[in-house]
Amino acid sequence: MTDPTDLVTDRRDALAVIRESRTLAYALGGITLAAGLVLLFWPDRTIGVVARVAGLLMVIMGIGDLADAVRTHRTQPYWGLLAVRAIFHVAFGAVLLVWPGITITAMVWLVGLDQVLTGLLGFVVLGKLPPEYRPAMIMRSVLAIAFGGIILAWPHATLAVVALVIAALLIGFGLVLLWSGRQIGKLADAA
Repeated sequence: MTDPTDLVTDRRDALAVIRESRTLAYALGGITLAAGLVLLFWPDRTIGVVARVAGLLMVIMGIGDLADAVRTHRTQPYWGLLAVRAIFHVAFGAVLLVWPGITITAMVWLVGLDQVLTGLLGFVVLGKLPPEYRPAMIMRSVLAIAFGGIILAWPHATLAVVALVIAALLIGFGLVLLWSGRQIGKLADAA
């Protein structure tokens, strides 16, 4: 027979994880949205700025994914895929941060490939997620594959087009993350 105090402790631990996830979703959503708006209103900046912003976003998302993988490695069967996605984000982001003078074609391929892989991994883990997280993952995966495909389809696009596409991607992901934070907040408030 289980001790009632164990159930209370488990419930408090679960609420702490939910609250941390809400904070992370809001923080990443705000940073991503801000980065997208900067690129949207100043698309004529140099390739170095676009590369650094995209690289910083990928590293931040990778660290968030890695933290999520570490936190859920004992309870969720998809933690390994989260770790793989984190490695892709951090590796591609690091390349863009370390090599800001990267050619537009190389940057386009790195960003596009990262987005397509992120979207595909999102669909792989979809069935393993709790039902309340599935709509956000579907939106994120569809956006990632769509924008990644657009980016890969135009590897010789001008900097302005690439900046606008990446800005739209960042704004979309920022809004999805903010919406996810709101949904997580509702879940935490209901518990």
